[in-house]
Amino acid sequence: MTLLSQYKEQYINQSIQFVVIDLDGKVLESDQTFITLKQGGFIYDVHPFFISYSSILDSTEDSMTYNCVHLGERDMELITDVRIIKKDNHLLLVIYDLTEHYVSYQRIAQARNESIINSELVVLKNMELEERERFKNAFIQNFSHELRNPLTSIISITNLLEKTNLDNEQHQMVDFLKESNTNLRLLLDDILSISMIASGRLQLRNKVFNLLKLLELIAFTYTSKTKGTSITFLMDHDKKIPEFIEGDRLRLFQVLTNLLDNAIKFTEKGTIALKVVLNQKRANKVSLRFEVNDTGIGIPSEKMNSVFESFTQLNEEGKKEGAGLGLSIVKGLVELMGSEIKAESKSGKGSSFYFDVTLTYAMNLASKPIGNTASKKVDITKLKGDRKYKVLLVEDDERTQMVLFKTLMDTNLFFIDLVNDGAMVFETVINNNYDIILMDVDLPNVSGDQITKLIRDFPFKNIKNIPIIGVTANVFEDNIDNYLKIGMNAVVPKPFDFNELLKAIVKLLK
Repeated sequence: MTLLSQYKEQYINQSIQFVVIDLDGKVLESDQTFITLKQGGFIYDVHPFFISYSSILDSTEDSMTYNCVHLGERDMELITDVRIIKKDNHLLLVIYDLTEHYVSYQRIAQARNESIINSELVVLKNMELEERERFKNAFIQNFSHELRNPLTSIISITNLLEKTNLDNEQHQMVDFLKESNTNLRLLLDDILSISMIASGRLQLRNKVFNLLKLLELIAFTYTSKTKGTSITFLMDHDKKIPEFIEGDRLRLFQVLTNLLDNAIKFTEKGTIALKVVLNQKRANKVSLRFEVNDTGIGIPSEKMNSVFESFTQLNEEGKKEGAGLGLSIVKGLVELMGSEIKAESKSGKGSSFYFDVTLTYAMNLASKPIGNTASKKVDITKLKGDRKYKVLLVEDDERTQMVLFKTLMDTNLFFIDLVNDGAMVFETVINNNYDIILMDVDLPNVSGDQITKLIRDFPFKNIKNIPIIGVTANVFEDNIDNYLKIGMNAVVPKPFDFNELLKAIVKLLK
């Protein structure tokens, strides 16, 4: 026997069995390779599958093949292909043992299916997360919008009430109400900031500003806040830091004040310090480290990783006020600035929060003075002449109507017409002459931004050029930018400071 014949004998003969049966299914002969068959017995007694041998008797085909036939019993796994060949007066069964092949194929198919299923699960999970994020942001926007109208009324009525004749106890109540209003407004702004950061809708607005003036404002604010308490506020900044830098002043101010407010919240006595260090200055770039230190209760090591998450609080006894948004906003804003907020703390010893940020150093403005950015009372004498101005107030909320009527009429500068339905605005504007329009954006039937676009597209200058101030509770930055693009001259977010609104009116009328 040749070597090749030996290999065939060893490998092929071990995986193929030949069986001869008569037309009634009786076993005539078998080589017994892997299935033991009794000569003279019936093939279908071995396994029910073999009943199918009779199919070929009525067929015009000379052979039939069955794939992936399981012939194993109990603990024996035997997966075969069976070929039945028709002869003159008997049948030849060729049984191929392909167990290893089919098991391997099954494993591969199962692994592939599991991979596909896992991929689909990842896609579904991502879709679920995206849908939850869209729902959350839509909810926050609607929640913010619905609260801003009544809050506008509360703040405005509180300001009107403050100007009336009040006794000392009533003045204290009004002061408490104003403080509560401010806290509620800041909470709304914080929730909105979290939503904008999470959805990627918050963008930095980099402009040149006076860093030293900003630090002076912070020092004055927190020296006043801690006056009369057991806390001392300290400010320490490097004398070599540039006076003028280019960055987002508002967001830097928001980061620092959130850190300082958090420090005050968890410090009963001792010191709170803001430190600004010059890391390096090269060409027109300056790297600064901002650091806030306190001697407060500190943060337990097991909570260090969670303090920057939204709505997370330390929940120390007596220190539960607040929504737990400040540090989450800080983290998001600092990351937008291309940096990372870091913290070090020891429980009972105090905390330190710091970040390094690289900003543009405005060398050509090193000695240019920048005016005080603090809010000043509007000088209404800047308006031209002695006449009164005709205002169209487009507002559907009765409380806001009442507040605006009262505050505008008290200036003795305006005649006021009111429209509370968007569909009536355009007809009113055509039939009357107005110096300015105060336009609520969220109106029944036709929205304020759609009306503004119609007015700007009107062919007559006396109508298309009327100044329009949008008053809106939709305070996402891209919403406001869109209102300005379609033709509003200014946008005042609700709840508004009346001084801020009057400033916008005076600017457009003078």
